[in-house]
Amino acid sequence: MTGQTQNQDRLNGRRQRRIERRRGEILIAAAQVFARKSYANTTTREIADEADIAEGTLYNYFGGKRDILLAIANESETLMERILLTGEGLRDREAVVRLFEEGLNIFELRLPFIRTMFIEAWVDDEILRDFAVAQLGHFHQRLEAYIVEHIDSGALRPVDPALCAQLALGMFGALVIPVLRGVAPLPAPDKRRELAEAVVDILFDGIRARQT
Repeated sequence: MTGQTQNQDRLNGRRQRRIERRRGEILIAAAQVFARKSYANTTTREIADEADIAEGTLYNYFGGKRDILLAIANESETLMERILLTGEGLRDREAVVRLFEEGLNIFELRLPFIRTMFIEAWVDDEILRDFAVAQLGHFHQRLEAYIVEHIDSGALRPVDPALCAQLALGMFGALVIPVLRGVAPLPAPDKRRELAEAVVDILFDGIRARQT
């Protein structure tokens, strides 16, 4: 490879990083505005103003408001994959605790993105079907597989794995839906581990008094 080619590759790499950085800034700005006003009530001018760019510049990076919403959905999908990776295949109880804890951590880091998806999935069938339901389906499959494996090993009593996985997702939803709705704060970082352990304890051991 010649020196000229290497220089061109470096320039191309820098340019691509600038483009990705600016796209990320626009997505953050759009998610914040969507979360405040909803997708339907937001204009591209408002997104551009939030991102501190000209409206025309926005169209250098996205074809329009719908493209921005779908990019936010893809970003949310990546976040969900990150949560799943934290579970490390859900090999043991500790992995389930980490799964819940990391879910709470990511809600704090990307709350506008997730809030946007939560709101739009309620009114947009494409977002509901292709992103929200698809991602929840991945979580459900992982949890169900974990339950089946541990029933087979004798670590868990025979139960309906699909129902238990659904209940686990419901427990997590009960923690975060008030946060998404803006009526409750997210638990403080030092409380999230404790909360995740409590949820998994109830999920695994129930609420009956234990035999001494």
